Amino acid sequence: MAINFGVRVLKPSDLLTFPMLMRVVQIGLSFTYVTYLLRHFFNPASPLAAVTFHVFMAVALVFAFNPLNWRAGLTRWLGRAIDIGAIALSIGFVWTYQNEIGRLERHLEMIDPVLPLDMFLHIVGLVLIFEAVRRAVGWSLLVVVMGFLAYGYLGPYFPGWMSFPGFSLSTMAELISMKTDGIFGVTATAAINFVFYFVLFGTIFTFTGGGALFIDLAMRMTARLKGGAAKMALVGSALFGMVSGSAIANTTSTGALTIPIMRRAGYSKDQAAATEAIASTGGQLMPPIMGVAAFVMADLLGIPYGTIAAAALIPSAAFYFALYVIVDLRARRYGIGNVPAELLEIAPVLPRVHLLASPIAMITCLIIGYSAPYAALVGTVTALVVPVLRKSTRYDPRQLFDAILDTAKQMAWISAPLAAVGIVMVVATQSNLALNFVSILSDAGTGQLYLSLLLVIVGCIIMGMGLPTVAAYIIGSLIFVPALMDLGVDRLAANLFVLYYCVLSMVTPPVALCSYAAAGIANSDANKTGLLAFAYSLVIFLVPFGFINDPHILWQGTGLQIAVGAAGMFLATFSWAVFLMGWMNGKLSWLERGIFLAVSLSLILSPTLSPAWDISVIVVVALLFWCFTLRPRFVPAQA
Repeated sequence: MAINFGVRVLKPSDLLTFPMLMRVVQIGLSFTYVTYLLRHFFNPASPLAAVTFHVFMAVALVFAFNPLNWRAGLTRWLGRAIDIGAIALSIGFVWTYQNEIGRLERHLEMIDPVLPLDMFLHIVGLVLIFEAVRRAVGWSLLVVVMGFLAYGYLGPYFPGWMSFPGFSLSTMAELISMKTDGIFGVTATAAINFVFYFVLFGTIFTFTGGGALFIDLAMRMTARLKGGAAKMALVGSALFGMVSGSAIANTTSTGALTIPIMRRAGYSKDQAAATEAIASTGGQLMPPIMGVAAFVMADLLGIPYGTIAAAALIPSAAFYFALYVIVDLRARRYGIGNVPAELLEIAPVLPRVHLLASPIAMITCLIIGYSAPYAALVGTVTALVVPVLRKSTRYDPRQLFDAILDTAKQMAWISAPLAAVGIVMVVATQSNLALNFVSILSDAGTGQLYLSLLLVIVGCIIMGMGLPTVAAYIIGSLIFVPALMDLGVDRLAANLFVLYYCVLSMVTPPVALCSYAAAGIANSDANKTGLLAFAYSLVIFLVPFGFINDPHILWQGTGLQIAVGAAGMFLATFSWAVFLMGWMNGKLSWLERGIFLAVSLSLILSPTLSPAWDISVIVVVALLFWCFTLRPRFVPAQA
């Protein structure tokens, strides 16, 4: 007899193998986890009960989906024993915390005793979380978290402003693993209050045909344009990023199609992979969903997520616009990037256009003021219902089985690092390290805003070389944002400023996850791809200065103020892109490039509608008139 097991047909003998045992565990944990979080929306558990369940179920899922791959005889069995033991222990932690919730919620910090059970949960729980982080994102984040943990114990041994009395083991247990702080703090609660619902929506929308529709829409819009192959990657990744929020998922989903097309259109392996990597990285900045860091930001700032999404709209659009200009100018300069004729046959879009109802429903809910989780659930239900209205888009219900597993897996990969970053937050704040660093940065910047901003950029990029975006942002928000606020920067603008530069972690070697994923698809050199993607991302350096100087760009003010601020931002990023490519209807001289650079910086740094801003607009118009009308009469266009 054969058993229909999800979408696979299995023989009874298959159930006796270790891989099938892990498959059963994956399914059981995934459905339990997703069901609990959905129930939590309609019938909320206490914050501590919900977050403890979430953290250690996510840890168990990491072990289940990414078991040790030790192949040699005895070590293989040892690895399997470790995996089973780690999963069982994680589930045991879930059960224990649920039983101890009442006592933990009544526990008075620094007054009530810390029990031996609490110490066991703290020590062994951290070991489980650390191993889950290692398996999910590698050693880079783990080393940082362990460094902060060690700093918490060894504070007295550090010199100067870094020195503090240090914490005892029992104090660390209270701070990190007994309250809604530390591993159960704002980063973990953001995952269950925001991130889960959007991950669920993105997964369901993709599995029911929405992801393929976005790619085909991008093909329809760009395939016949100059540089259409790379433009398709930009538009497709921007659309997919609107509902995914995951740079890695974006890279692997859209890159599987766009990178081979770019290769056939004349791009090198490195160019194709780098273009897809930076395009997918921008998805973390693209409303309405953005990335995990945006949800954490909403929790940290205590403002509606819709406010953050609205604030990010113009800067993210300007970022993609500048990339589009770079791609277009490169195609015109080098004559590459046109999609081969045999690839222009695209599946009809009109019969599937109703699939867009789900993101439209979600965005509408956000605009009219519903909570972000509610909007995501409305989008999810719409994504489940709308495809069945037409025969051509009906899906196999068994696909939802894999969608649930994929949702749980994505959440596990997000949640384990988020829980670990909570340790950094506790140690940095409770030790006054963050406050001391504010003073150091203020002194180093000598009270000068732009010098301080440059120092923040350097700090964010250094952190981004080894951390996922959300981890880099959280640490940056603790260390850098207070210093920027002291210099008069708006709180939301300061947080978005830090986020933009931390996003570069996805394409900044040596740990450039998007670049590595794209390089794997293109079979290119990962480090070369990362460096090239980082070079393409230089436009990011300009955008944040715009909203630091003009808050209207963050959707604040009247409609006219916002429109004028947006126009200045787009004109500035356009000029910056022309400067970077050195081409506008012909090769630019260094003088011409220098003028484009100067007006770009002037538009960004000058107050909107100030005399300097007005002159810069006039100069850009004059430059374009020169490039397209006057210069061809005197200087032949050069390749």
